[in-house]
Amino acid sequence: MRYKQFVSPTLLDKAKDFLGTEKSYRKTVRLQQRSLVYDDRQDHPLAERGAALAHSSVWRWLSWLGGLTRTCQKACQLISQKDPHSTLHREVIPIDPRKYRGEEGCPRHRVLQRAGRMLLVEAVFQQRFGKRIFPLFATGCGWR
Repeated sequence: MRYKQFVSPTLLDKAKDFLGTEKSYRKTVRLQQRSLVYDDRQDHPLAERGAALAHSSVWRWLSWLGGLTRTCQKACQLISQKDPHSTLHREVIPIDPRKYRGEEGCPRHRVLQRAGRMLLVEAVFQQRFGKRIFPLFATGCGWR
């Protein structure tokens, strides 16, 4: 994918790690007190210089996930067609108030909720269909 430096399992794992724990952005990009760096076996300028994953990448990933509303809606439609008794549409995605500034419902809170919803839908989609949403299904939805 153009402009995407990390594969979807890494992106989804770090997004879940941030939303599902009390970790900050900076702690999310570290593993056992060490920075996550590009694989130096890659032929990529960032890998060659041993660049570390920036904490701001997690916010960019969450913003991107939170913006995939069409993909999320279409996946939910397929899930409800396969399982009409699914309660996925009723699931509330709790976001720790320390993850955003301002009131509940502020723009950052909404983005984090939509990103959390996308992560939940992706997990249910994979469980029901045995396939992941990323990248093929999301590509078919136009990455929106």
